[in-house]
Amino acid sequence: MSRIRVLPLCSAVALALPLCVSAADSKDASDATALSNEGLRLRLSRGLNEQAPTERDEAPTYLSAYRMVGRTNEKIELYDDAEVRRGGAVLRGDTITYTFSTDEVYSKGNALVARNGTVFKGPELTYRLDAETGEMPDATFRYLPNEMRGTSDKVELLGGGRAKMCNAVITTCREGEEAWWITADSVDYDQLDESAVGRNATLYLGGVPIFASPYFSFPVGSERKTGFLTPRFGINSTLGVNLELPFYWNIAPNYDYTFTPKPMSKRGVLLGNEFRYLQPSFSGELTYDVIFKDKETKDRRYALSWKHFQRLGRGGPTLGVDYQRVSDNDYISDFSTTIRESSENILNQKVWLSYGKTYWSTSLGVYKNQTLAPGGRRQTEKPYEKVPEFNLSGNVADFHGFTLTSRLTATRFDRGAGSTVGRHHLSGDGYRTLLDSSISYPLMGPFWFITPKFQYNMAWYRDIHDAASYVDRSGSRLVPIYSLDSGLVFERNTTFFGRETEQTLEPRLFYAYIPYRDQSHLPNFDSSEADMNFAELFSPNKYTGSDRIANTNQLSAILTTRMLDAGTGKEWFTASVGQRYYFENNQVGLYWSDPAKTKNRSDLLASAQFSFYQDWRIEGMVQYSSEWSKVSKTTAGVRYNPRKFSTVSLYYLYNYNPNDKRDAYYNTNIRQVDFSFQWPIVKDLYALGRYNYSLRDHRVVDSLAGLEYRAGCWILRGAIQRYIRSEGRTTTNFFFELQLVGLGTVGSSPIEALSEGISGYQPLGPRPVEVGRYDYYE
Repeated sequence: MSRIRVLPLCSAVALALPLCVSAADSKDASDATALSNEGLRLRLSRGLNEQAPTERDEAPTYLSAYRMVGRTNEKIELYDDAEVRRGGAVLRGDTITYTFSTDEVYSKGNALVARNGTVFKGPELTYRLDAETGEMPDATFRYLPNEMRGTSDKVELLGGGRAKMCNAVITTCREGEEAWWITADSVDYDQLDESAVGRNATLYLGGVPIFASPYFSFPVGSERKTGFLTPRFGINSTLGVNLELPFYWNIAPNYDYTFTPKPMSKRGVLLGNEFRYLQPSFSGELTYDVIFKDKETKDRRYALSWKHFQRLGRGGPTLGVDYQRVSDNDYISDFSTTIRESSENILNQKVWLSYGKTYWSTSLGVYKNQTLAPGGRRQTEKPYEKVPEFNLSGNVADFHGFTLTSRLTATRFDRGAGSTVGRHHLSGDGYRTLLDSSISYPLMGPFWFITPKFQYNMAWYRDIHDAASYVDRSGSRLVPIYSLDSGLVFERNTTFFGRETEQTLEPRLFYAYIPYRDQSHLPNFDSSEADMNFAELFSPNKYTGSDRIANTNQLSAILTTRMLDAGTGKEWFTASVGQRYYFENNQVGLYWSDPAKTKNRSDLLASAQFSFYQDWRIEGMVQYSSEWSKVSKTTAGVRYNPRKFSTVSLYYLYNYNPNDKRDAYYNTNIRQVDFSFQWPIVKDLYALGRYNYSLRDHRVVDSLAGLEYRAGCWILRGAIQRYIRSEGRTTTNFFFELQLVGLGTVGSSPIEALSEGISGYQPLGPRPVEVGRYDYYE
C-alpha cells in the first residue's frame, strides 16, 4: 500500500498551518508531522513533469479537509470540502471516510471522482484507490475533451479507465439544449480505448427516435476503433442518389483497412477498398475502387492507387512508389465530386530509388504515366516517359566563398502509345545524357549584393528512332552560360496616414549571355517556352527542360518597393515592375520549323499588394505583351476578412494567347470573374457561395451555394455545386451533412468543395483533442 501524506486545510489555508489531526496519540502525531514535513519539501522544476509518479507507480495519497478525525494507520474521517488524491485520481465529497486496511474511500454528499478528463458525480461513492474500482448510484458524468455528458442509474468503475453505466443517457449538448441524445440499457465505457459500446441503444434527434440498434459503438476521442463508420449519402447528376456505408477494421496500431460499399442509382454499386500500413522503415497506402458493371457503360470500371515509401537499411537508400491507374478515360470525370479532381488527366506511374549525403545525392527511377482523354477525344498529348532515368547531383554552398553545383542525368525517353497530338512524335524516342555544372561567387553587403555565375550545359543524344527526317540519330550540344545578378536595397523612415513606416526601394539587374548553338537537328523531349513571370526574369534560358538552350544577350531590370510598419515589421504594401531587354535575336526554336523571333524586349510585368487596413487585402498583377501590344494576362482582386469564419473575395482573371488554337474548353484563353464568400447571416448561421463566370464563353464555370449552421452540439451543412468538367459537360452535386459533435457525421460532406471554391473558407465545428496529462487537472 502507498504511503499516506496528510495535508490538512486548517482555516481553509492549505500547506500553511501546522498539522491538524484529532483523536491521534502523540506518536502518531509526530509521525504524521514528519510525513507532512516531507510532503512540503519543494524542488525547482522549469516545466510540468510528464515522468512524475502516476497511478502505476508508488504515488503518495493526499488527504485534505477542514476537519479530520481518526488514526492515520486505521481510519480517517474527513469533513467539509473533503478531498482525496492519488496519482491522476481526485475524489471529493461533503464527508469522506478513508479505511487504511482496505484502501477504500467512501464519499457521501456531492460525491465526485475525476481522472484524466472524466468526471462522475453522485450522492455517494465507494471507491478503492489501488484497484481503481467502485460504484456510484444516480450518477452524472462528463468527458471534458469533447464535452460529452450524461446520466446513469448506476455507474460501476472497473479499473483501468473502464466503467459500466446502467440505463444511461449520453449527449454532447449543453444542459437545456438537448438537440440529440442516446439512451441505452447499458454502456461500456473505456477511457484508454476512447470508445463506448451501448446495448439496446436508441438515437434521438429533437426528441424523435431515428435509429435503434441492439449494439451501438461510438468513439469518445480520436482513437481508431473497428466498426461501422457513420454512413454518408449524396445526390449527383452523374451518379444519381448514392450512399456510402464504410466499415473500418483496426487490424493493428500500424495497419488498418476500410471497406466502403457505395450504391449509386445511376451507376450501380462501387466497392471501395483502402489499406494503410506503417512500419519503422516503410509506410504506404493501397486503394482499389471497382464497379463490376456500370449501368451506363455496361463495363467493369476501376481505379487503383498505391503509394509506398521505404528506407532500405539504416542510413541506406530510399524506395518510393507512386502508381495510379484507372480503367478508362472517363473514370475520374464520371466519379469525382469536385472540380479539381475532375480536371486530372495525367496519372503518375513511377518507382524510384534515391540516396544522398551532405554534398551529393543520386536517384534511379522509372517514370511512366497514364494520360486520359475524357469525353471521347481521339487524340491526346502524352508526356514522354522516362524508362529509366539516372540522376547524380552535387552541391557545395560555400567552398572558399564559391558555390559549386553539378548534375549528371542519363535518360531513355519513350513517347508511349497514343501520343498523336502536338509535336512529341516528331522527336521520336531515344537516349539523352546531360551534364550541367555551375560555379558562382556571391558577394554581399548591408545594402547590396552581386553574384557572378558561369554555367556549362552539355547534352548528348543517341539511338534516336521513329523521328522526323530532320532529327539526327545521334548528336550533341555544348553551351556556356554567363550571368550576373545584382541588386541594391535603400531604406528610409516616413509617415503614411499617421503611421510610422519604413519604406524600401530595391532595384535589381540580371544580365545573361548565351552564345548561339544550332539545335534544330536534335530531338526535343521535355522543353517548352517558359511562362513569363517575375521569377522567369532571373532565368537565363527562356525555355524549360533541358533540350533547348536559347541564345541570348539580355538584361532584366526589376524595381520593387515595400512599406513596412515600423513597430511590428508587418509588410502592408509592396509593388514591383520588371522587364527583360534583348540585345540580339533568338535563333533557337523548339522545333525545326519554328521561325526565329525578333524582338528587343519581353512582356512588361507589374504587380502590387496592399493591406494597409487590417481586414482588407487588395492585389493585382498585369502582363503587357510587347509582341501583341496589349495586355495578355491579368489577375486582380480584393479580399475582406474582418474575423474568423467571415470572408468575401472578388477576383478578375484574364489570359490572352492568340496562338492557342485548341478547342475552347482546352485552350488557355480565359476571361472570368470569381466571387466567393463565407458570411454570418445571424448568430451561428453562415451563408456560403462561389460564382465563377466566363465572360468569354458567356457561361458559368463553377457555382456553389450553401448554408452552415452551428449549435452547441451539432452542425448542419448544405450546399449545391454545379461545375463544368471534361468536354464542356456539367456535373451537379447536392451536399447535406449533419455533424453530431462527439458522435460523428451523417450525409455527404461539402467541406472539400467549399475549401477549394471559397478563398479563406474555415469549416465550423470543434474536434476531439488528445487529453494531455495536465489539461483537465482538478
